[in-house]
Formats: sequence, C-alpha cells, structure tokens
Amino acid sequence: MAKRILGTELETYERNKEELLKKYSGKFVLIKDTRIIGAFESEKDAINTGIKMFGNTPFLVKKIESVEQTQNFTSNLINCVVSCHP
Repeated sequence: MAKRILGTELETYERNKEELLKKYSGKFVLIKDTRIIGAFESEKDAINTGIKMFGNTPFLVKKIESVEQTQNFTSNLINCVVSCHP
C-alpha cells in the first residue's frame, strides 16, 4: 500500500499532540519526517523556515489546537517543477 503524503508527519503530530498543546497551544508546528523542528508564532514563519531548511519537499506546518479545523492547500511550486522542467 502506498504511503500517503505527510503520513509520517501527521503521525508524529498525533503522537506528540498532548505535549504540544501544553507548551505551544495556538502556535504553528513545523514537522519533517519524525522530527519536530519547532513551534512558531505565525504560519508564515513556519513555512519560510521549512522552505529554507528543506527546499521544495513536503513538510508539515500545522496549527496546534485542541479542536482541529480542516484546511486544504495546494502548491504552485510543485506544479512549476513538473511543468517548467520536463
């Protein structure tokens, strides 16, 4: 069975959610693979750090909250890599 994109990162978030809520509720966490890179005041700061550290590869930025809201995002960077570089 194929592993879903960000599956490892989402599992890491769920495993550490209780501790993250205690320390960083309302902030944004950056996770790559099984590593929690840090918690940030803004989503923008977390994304910028992720791009600087990992480039155009998948990483998770998620708001730390007890009641989660579903959000969907797309990236034009991934499309550009496919479209711009045959």
